[in-house]
Amino acid sequence: MTQRADAHIHLFAGGYQDQSFASRAGVAIDEAVCYHSLAVDHGVSAALVVGFSGEDWCTGNNAHLAEQVGLYEWVRPVAYVAIDAPPAVEELQRLAQQGFVGVSLFLFGSEPSRVAELPDDFWSWLQERNWLVSVNSEDDGWRSWHGVLERFPRLRLLVSHLGLPPAAAAAPTAEQAAAALRSVTELARYSRVQVKLSGFYALTSPGHDYPHRAAWPYVEQLLASFGSGRLLWASDFSPCLDWVTFPQTIDLFQKMPFLEEPDVEAVTGGNLLALLDEVRPTATP
Repeated sequence: MTQRADAHIHLFAGGYQDQSFASRAGVAIDEAVCYHSLAVDHGVSAALVVGFSGEDWCTGNNAHLAEQVGLYEWVRPVAYVAIDAPPAVEELQRLAQQGFVGVSLFLFGSEPSRVAELPDDFWSWLQERNWLVSVNSEDDGWRSWHGVLERFPRLRLLVSHLGLPPAAAAAPTAEQAAAALRSVTELARYSRVQVKLSGFYALTSPGHDYPHRAAWPYVEQLLASFGSGRLLWASDFSPCLDWVTFPQTIDLFQKMPFLEEPDVEAVTGGNLLALLDEVRPTATP
């Protein structure tokens, strides 16, 4: 079986609660146990677990992820960072000692412009240790990263969910797809920026329209700009399960005629594993 690595999953104590099946009355789910079963069945050797603590129901998510590090070999967590309360270097070192390999930022509305306010020692620490910076944002929010990346060109920025272009009921033309993704593809000039091919349920209408052909022109644009070596499969477990099965988050790449088998193997495992091999998870003086 091909060795796989998942670039974006979530693990919440009590399960994902945002209008998900896990939030229904009488439903109890241990997401780590569930994902472990899927990882064994589908050959997933590593998963980037994206921290999120931006709602009242998940304020302790970083602590929950730290607890999972010693329980499952595939756990590679990135710690949630609030844009208005970035961690000091001492806190980053503590996170490293807990097994974190990066940070996650969720930036919408006016928040993307605030990345310029984060101190240089924060970015410098991340860059020097090859930590991963997983970001959820959209539209022109991606343009806010140019200033940071000009100063820290080796920063490993991971764009989540193709950059969240508009959901499509029918495949956009190449020109329309290029326009929708321009703020993302402009980041291709920075060699360490990579893009997660994830959240296809949010990019097509309806969301369960597997294999999400309406979103394929987006993938073609990203392939042309970044190459297959800078694209990463991500399941977006467990939110994805409200729309598709876990295997469907992987199998759709086999159906894309513009991807060759070596491309699929790189996207679904090789690229992320190479990134993780270069991370320095333990802080040094």
